[in-house]
Amino acid sequence: MSLRDLTSPLRSTRSRALLSLGVVAGLAATGTFALWNDSVTVSGTSISTGSIDLVVNDDTDDAVAFTQINVSGLLPGGTTAGVLKVSNTGASPLTYYATAAVGGTVFPSSVLTVKITAATATSPVAGGSGATCAGSAIAGLPTGFATGNFIGSSSAQRPLASGATEYFCVQATLDPNADQTTYSSKTTTVGLTFTASQ
Repeated sequence: MSLRDLTSPLRSTRSRALLSLGVVAGLAATGTFALWNDSVTVSGTSISTGSIDLVVNDDTDDAVAFTQINVSGLLPGGTTAGVLKVSNTGASPLTYYATAAVGGTVFPSSVLTVKITAATATSPVAGGSGATCAGSAIAGLPTGFATGNFIGSSSAQRPLASGATEYFCVQATLDPNADQTTYSSKTTTVGLTFTASQ
């Protein structure tokens, strides 16, 4: 065997090794290319909180004196009436209801009758002794002064849009046949609490 024959396999192995290294180097070089990319910026989102503000009879103190209906010396068959104005001055819609708390003498609804009708901004009653409420009573509202629900309830609240106003005319009438012995010189006090929620 000649020297040339002995060295041929060595050269062949070395060539194959170099070729293999070349392939690896080529793969490494391919991995360094940057990928194409793009980006989009989205802006303009603005989140503002709302507000609710229930105002009764334009009084913003949350402690309203409803004196329109006050009367003394009411006789059988006599009436007194006044208007409740309920407004939402907040930026968001709300729902609300009103409850009554009665003190002093509690007159049965058959003796001191209550009638609640829808009033308007242009024709509210002047209020006081002899005043009455025009129109039919709103269905589902009380016919007398008693502790409990007065306008709506916690489970059946009235909706009121932002900037909207409702007017209620409240009339009390002493029954023409009210018993003098039982009901003369008596006083009943009524407090209303309006509760609003979003």
